Amino acid sequence: MAGRTGKVEEVYGAKLRDFTTIGIGGAAERMIFPRSLQEVQEILKMEREEGREVRFLGAGSNLLVYDGGVRGTVLCLKKNMGKMLFSAGGSVVAEGGTMLPRFAVLCALSGLSGSEELAGIPGTVGGAMSMNAGAYGRFIGEIAEWVEIVDAEGRLHRLVAHNIGFAYREAALPVRGVIARVGFRLAPGVPDEVFARMKTLNEKRRATQPWGERTFGSTFRNPPNEKAGRLLEQAGMKGAREGDALFSEKHANFLINTGRATSAEALRLIVRGREQVRVMAGIDLALEVKLWGDFDA
Repeated sequence: MAGRTGKVEEVYGAKLRDFTTIGIGGAAERMIFPRSLQEVQEILKMEREEGREVRFLGAGSNLLVYDGGVRGTVLCLKKNMGKMLFSAGGSVVAEGGTMLPRFAVLCALSGLSGSEELAGIPGTVGGAMSMNAGAYGRFIGEIAEWVEIVDAEGRLHRLVAHNIGFAYREAALPVRGVIARVGFRLAPGVPDEVFARMKTLNEKRRATQPWGERTFGSTFRNPPNEKAGRLLEQAGMKGAREGDALFSEKHANFLINTGRATSAEALRLIVRGREQVRVMAGIDLALEVKLWGDFDA
């Protein structure tokens, strides 16, 4: 595939288990790794003209891909679109494929505070903005000033952050498409103090969550005034498994791939957990993980 900027990097039949944090998933019919905003626009315009479905992939966290794979095109920004630009007054622009740990570290090195809580999230800026990801009381939408989205026809839209309806694990974006760049405004900070806070938060995360395991991150959203992990533990799901899919002994809301777990095993465990909590507490847990593929086949 060639665009005006040259030949686009693409792979046919890539195994999506290699591009997800849980390590599960079949082949993508085609994956494209754009290098610039212009390439993103060209690709989406061409895919629309050809009538092909396009899915957007960041770091592959919070994602369960069907073992039979997915048809159409998967557009992945993580590989080539992770550039950042720092300006005076705490202004930071990050491409959608920028990993959050790198984003937080570079902000700290630049004497900026406000992203420390995001340092332990294994996702990209674009993926995080699409669901208003956060941790320890901080959500990424709180520090954003604007978001640039390329829609399905290749058109670029800049949205002012305060016009976006941010809520817990939600961002009501008025335009559907891929988040290509985000502008942030951070507060000045002393690098040593920012890094110290980052270290404290990451140590807390390691102590309470399965660090270094192949996992989605959180499987379910926290219900109002409750914790999904606590409900799953009370329902007897901590340590429960289906094949190589396991709810962590450390934190029951983390589903771990302990070996060669399949999408069917992971989904069976998710369904079991949700049903057990519904029976025990009358609460229907909302899935935080997205499902790609034909799970009804």
